[in-house]
Amino acid sequence: MIRNLFLGLVLMASMQSCIAYRFVKYGTEGIDDFKTFPIDTIHAAESPFRFAVAESSVLDTLRLKVARCEEPLTLRQMIDTLDSKHPSAGIVVVRNDTILFEHYRGMVAPDQHTTVFSVTKSVTSLLVGIALDKGYIGTVEDPVTKYWPELSDKAPEFARLTIEDLLDMRTGLAFSENYASNPFSGMARLHYGRNIQRQITQQKFKKEPGTEFEYNSMATAILGAVLERATGRRYAELLEEWVWQPIGMERYALMNLDDKEHCFAKAYGGLSSIPRDMARFGRLYLHGGEWEGERIVSKEWVDRSFSQECASANGWYTNSWRTVPGRIKYDDRHEFRTEELAEVMLAAHQREGYPIDKMRATQGENGLWTLRVPTECFFAYGLHGQVVFVDPVKRVVAVYLGNDRLDYFPTLFYRMSRFL
Repeated sequence: MIRNLFLGLVLMASMQSCIAYRFVKYGTEGIDDFKTFPIDTIHAAESPFRFAVAESSVLDTLRLKVARCEEPLTLRQMIDTLDSKHPSAGIVVVRNDTILFEHYRGMVAPDQHTTVFSVTKSVTSLLVGIALDKGYIGTVEDPVTKYWPELSDKAPEFARLTIEDLLDMRTGLAFSENYASNPFSGMARLHYGRNIQRQITQQKFKKEPGTEFEYNSMATAILGAVLERATGRRYAELLEEWVWQPIGMERYALMNLDDKEHCFAKAYGGLSSIPRDMARFGRLYLHGGEWEGERIVSKEWVDRSFSQECASANGWYTNSWRTVPGRIKYDDRHEFRTEELAEVMLAAHQREGYPIDKMRATQGENGLWTLRVPTECFFAYGLHGQVVFVDPVKRVVAVYLGNDRLDYFPTLFYRMSRFL
């Protein structure tokens, strides 16, 4: 028994040292992560879909206020101002299939691949929706053990963990989404580990699946495994055949893998692409899952992804997409000192006819409370502030890719689209 314990400790140390070695060698994650890991290639379409390009637009001169700057700035000034500290960023704004604005700095360029991190989660959600349409997956209520039966022997909660729980981040997993510079954190193990599927089998639960929203990347890692097991095919093959080729992507994409032996796709954050192709991805959702008369994914799947009811009740997150929660003013005030005061104002809004059933009082980092109601706008969001924003009313798709953890672009794009 002592010998087995010793061997187990040696094995754990060896595995941890492998992760620590990768962590030290490659450093923290970056938008060129595709240079770090083994990759699968998703080939571009032979006849790419082309956006028209406007010679000029209101976005050339429109000025908006952002958190880090005292004066309102144009979109170009925002990128160029950030450039002094964070040298890589780019924006593409499309309305009615016409590019109204496009600007790049540093490593982000029209033809340069950029790792989009958790925007990949929304792409994975799209593949799951298509797999449902094609019958590879029965329903989102299916437990993961239907497609990975061996998990039943690892923890009893796996048999109650559904595909819907994974899509909506209601897993109950004891996994911490910790991005601190610690090679032994759960996120570092997931990012740098060489066998993600083995890590999945070792997961523990702290709550009953389906009961509470808590964002974590392990949920989408499991979703990627379910997708590959349900279809019997690799993630990159599905993405190429089901999405990249049919919607006319102009540039090949890259998918990071855990290692060359296991070849498991980092479905939670391993996709690298270019800004215009990310705009094409957003356009697919803008058109309800249809592309030039061809149905790519069911409208019901897109509707679920953009469901205000689901989003407002689930941390502004549903089907691996996020909604833009608009701030509601009361007597020219946005923020309130206490939750109790916010609730009083919530009741006042009810008397004025606001959809109070969808409204939420949320506390910001400054300790103040804000009343928010889901808007019609949704977005995919990545670790370093990557955004694919969709406004189905204004018919706008906007993409921001960069290497800074900026959190204001979803709201900024929402404000911007009001002027289009």
